[in-house]
Amino acid sequence: MITIAALAVVYLAFGFSFGGFGSKPIKSLFSDPADSALLFAHRGVVENFPENSLESIGDAKRLGFSAVEFDLRKSADDDFILFHDTDTERMFGSKRSINEISTSSLDDFPLLQNGKPGNFFVPTLEKALDQYGADFIFYFDMKLSGFKEADQIVEIIRNYEIEDRVIVASADALFVFYIELKYPEIITALEGFNAGKEWLYPLIPKNLRPDFLSGFFSRIDENHVEWLRKNGLASRRIVYGIDSSNFISAKSMGIKHMIMDYDSISPAFNELRINH
Repeated sequence: MITIAALAVVYLAFGFSFGGFGSKPIKSLFSDPADSALLFAHRGVVENFPENSLESIGDAKRLGFSAVEFDLRKSADDDFILFHDTDTERMFGSKRSINEISTSSLDDFPLLQNGKPGNFFVPTLEKALDQYGADFIFYFDMKLSGFKEADQIVEIIRNYEIEDRVIVASADALFVFYIELKYPEIITALEGFNAGKEWLYPLIPKNLRPDFLSGFFSRIDENHVEWLRKNGLASRRIVYGIDSSNFISAKSMGIKHMIMDYDSISPAFNELRINH
């Protein structure tokens, strides 16, 4: 009993050293976040182009998406690149680690589209931002979680002056906490926050709390959505795993921020108003 009490005292001291446990001021992408919604094109629009390519991002712009999600890894030269997998078998057709390929060699490996190589290549983050940095709200899905990477991604965000238009997302809680503590102006999302984890949220000290909570739509339920509403977090929730099979269900549950796999032929998207 004494041990439990001592641990509780230590934890409370820890929590209050990071701002206590009250509500956190909202860093918002909107002037009125309660009335706004975002549809992120998942890895761009990949109906006609490979995922995470400049062309897939360009198609998202053409279709009117105001937000786009893409994955970030690193090349052998320590440059951020848009790529999801740890290896290249699915996207290049030859298995090797993506972090073994130099930035200058990326154009030697055309991305596969429908199993065939085309004239599409892995872009660097800088190239994507040079071309589309003014066009979107971005969701950076960080596939790297070191503090060094956190420092570097923040430096890039600051250099492009897009602090108010980027969500830095990670499933690594320490990575998110580090950014919240060291760079409080950066907007963050903690991934993998699904139904059943609600009890964890009040335990996170205020100054470490992520700005958004994200996770698969298939792993939340009505009770989770009601918990979000009661705690003023409905506008802080992002879901991924959205396509034509569950888009209408997500809307009916009141989900406003979705990372979605868009296609032009599904009836569920016939009357979709992408811009919000």
